[in-house]
Amino acid sequence: MLDFMECNEIELAFGFSKCLCYNRPTLLIVLIWKPFLLVLPYQMSWKLYVLEAYLMKRSKIMRRLSLVAVLAIAVALVAGAPVSLANPQAGSISTGSGVQVWNGHNCPANVPLNIAGLSAGLGGYETKLSWPAGRFDNTAANVGITLTSYLAVNGRTNSAAGGTPALKSVAGDTVKFGDYSWGTGNPAGNMADGQLATVAIKPTATCGTAALALSETQLADVSGTVIALTGETGSSVSVFSRYDITGGGPLISSADVNAVLAKINQAVGGTCGVNYRYDASLGGPLISSSDVNAVLAKLNQSTTAVCVN
Repeated sequence: MLDFMECNEIELAFGFSKCLCYNRPTLLIVLIWKPFLLVLPYQMSWKLYVLEAYLMKRSKIMRRLSLVAVLAIAVALVAGAPVSLANPQAGSISTGSGVQVWNGHNCPANVPLNIAGLSAGLGGYETKLSWPAGRFDNTAANVGITLTSYLAVNGRTNSAAGGTPALKSVAGDTVKFGDYSWGTGNPAGNMADGQLATVAIKPTATCGTAALALSETQLADVSGTVIALTGETGSSVSVFSRYDITGGGPLISSADVNAVLAKINQAVGGTCGVNYRYDASLGGPLISSSDVNAVLAKLNQSTTAVCVN
């Protein structure tokens, strides 16, 4: 190996730059390509700079490469052949934005869990979702996990399709869960952007925005190799008063009354159905004058004060 002083002597004698931390195979490459940088057109020389920066970062790996392999890369660059520098497997996970829930109906906020930017097929995952203390019911039976068929592609089966219950552990104001997949011959996993699961959490008697956070996420490809995270992003849930039909706060207003009037005689849609927020009197199965009167009775009151009742 060349030591620090020898590298400095080469730099002074031949004008080579930044050679002091190069190991022997890398230094030889520099000696070969640096003269080309003086004569090659810009479109070619930038490729060499990219490779040089890459080799600087990967000096430990370069010790294991043969000089012949390294020279082959340099020759390919000079010849104009495309060279792909290896990138680690990666992916990002996030909770969906814009989630809303109206209190007093015993209905959950349905929070989507999404995956994006995968560079390898996903075989399984686990993550932990947390929320501010006391904002959502942390009884295990009241925290729901619904897995999608995202992992069930190319002949693979995921735990939901296979009849295996979703991995779920509720502790304090968090829920940890995951999914995994398998298949004969270990076929390729899904790499598309998509939704992995829906987490259903029921609000307590507090209205307002509640932040959600993701942590302890682990992604794995179909061979069990860890896929590095490039992002782990939470979102928030808007929890509205039972009478704040429009979600407009801070007071119950005529806009909330008019919103119910616009749905008169329409079906609530069952428990937590599409129109459940307009069922202010909790009378169902149709939106009725009772719901209008329930909102009228709370007119001009603070949405915080009448969060549930």
